[in-house]
Amino acid sequence: MNASLFRRFSRSLAWAVLFPVFVQAESPGRPPIVRYTLLPDSSLIDDCGPCGRPTLLLPLRGTLDLQLIDENPVFAHYAIRNIDLLAGWGGEQRYRVTGEGELTVGGEVALTQAWRLTLSIDNGNEVRATEFTNQEPTVERPWPMLKARLDETDPGIFFYRIELAAAPFRELWFSTTAGMTPGLTEPYNVHLTGGDLLASDGRVVKRNAELSRNLGLMPLVPDLGLDAVDLLPGGEVAFSLPDGVFSESLGDLRDGDVLSDHGRVVRTQAELIGAFGSEVPPGGEGLDALQFAAGDEVYFSVRNGFYSGTLGRQIGRGDLLSSQGTVLRTNAELLSRFKPVDAKTDYGLDAVHVWPGGEVWFSVEDGFQGPNFENYGRGDLLSDQGYVVIRNLDLVAPFSPLEDLADFGLDALFIVTDLPPAGGVLPAPTCVSLAVDPGTGNVTFEWKAPGRVFQLERAEDVLGPWLPRSAIVTEPPAVDPGAAEGSPRGFYRLRQW
Repeated sequence: MNASLFRRFSRSLAWAVLFPVFVQAESPGRPPIVRYTLLPDSSLIDDCGPCGRPTLLLPLRGTLDLQLIDENPVFAHYAIRNIDLLAGWGGEQRYRVTGEGELTVGGEVALTQAWRLTLSIDNGNEVRATEFTNQEPTVERPWPMLKARLDETDPGIFFYRIELAAAPFRELWFSTTAGMTPGLTEPYNVHLTGGDLLASDGRVVKRNAELSRNLGLMPLVPDLGLDAVDLLPGGEVAFSLPDGVFSESLGDLRDGDVLSDHGRVVRTQAELIGAFGSEVPPGGEGLDALQFAAGDEVYFSVRNGFYSGTLGRQIGRGDLLSSQGTVLRTNAELLSRFKPVDAKTDYGLDAVHVWPGGEVWFSVEDGFQGPNFENYGRGDLLSDQGYVVIRNLDLVAPFSPLEDLADFGLDALFIVTDLPPAGGVLPAPTCVSLAVDPGTGNVTFEWKAPGRVFQLERAEDVLGPWLPRSAIVTEPPAVDPGAAEGSPRGFYRLRQW
């Protein structure tokens, strides 16, 4: 991760002497700080065995940062910083959990984990400083996921337990199958369609018309849907449409083509499935899931199965494929740990993200039922490790949709993560322009950078702390509202992922 740093000296000098200085966000060779977000199966347990009162089991949400400190062939040691968690149900009492700690992962015989956290827990009546560790060293989820049961090292009559499950992401970007009307967040009462790209913090990343406006479509269509999405270097949005369209500039666009908001065809359907040796010319397979891997490889799924002459077998609509002509996971393999009641059914594959360790997050085209009557909807985000990452209604909850639907679907997925990119450290961004509005004091930045998504940050001192001044975006500009009327000194950097 890199940054571009900008400096102004004093209000009297205004911005006339502003100049760009390019630096690394972290020191060269220093491991990155990775932001983790807690998953819904995290909880805080407040108990008092001798009291006889009911045990309080509260959902736990929030973030923490993880950074590699040192490693050897056997163990890796991590610092855990900026733990900031909240526990509680709706308007009930909310517990605040803050602190730091360390994590050691490794082992000569079996993979183990050792946690030690120093936490401050504010339950609304008192603040307790206490330490936690894990009694069970077994690693439950493959790296880079985190999962542990943490107990107080010196509990009293009242004691806490933390069930912690976390994943290395800042935001989930997605599209739904059904549209929704936000009730409490902007844009108020403006209907969002299944073709809009949304963020898990309750904002709109791109309206569908913004994605398609450079494709040369005539007449302009308000919404074409959004079946798959990924981000390319420079913030270019790659996506597919559920139906073919005609472009005045590009010609016929098939529903299986990967298009760009920059107005080009990134990959054709024929290029994606060509290595499979389909016995008929490509057409009608469609595209449901999409992720660009290292090099020229693309992970994807199709809406309709086809026969592969190269592999000598039928390709299912729920199989995870590689453009190199291999099946990465069959639909049955993705779902095996959920043990569907009907294991022979192909439930489709609507959205996908393959983590560096090989774990796959995905959604299905059709919901299914587990062996104990557990229901998994088409909009739930699942892991091939057999757990629910997030339920669909929890994913869309920040939008407070007015529609009373049990499931809005999940058609496309992109994950903003601090994990290092496959190609290593990104080159530094370049400041293209900076403008100050004398009336509002707003400072507007333009840039060119190789990252896929970006966020403007500001600090009062070059050593930090750095605070976000914009949302995570795909392209410039980024605006710092009223900055010229604020502190007489400020430092800026542009983070890129």
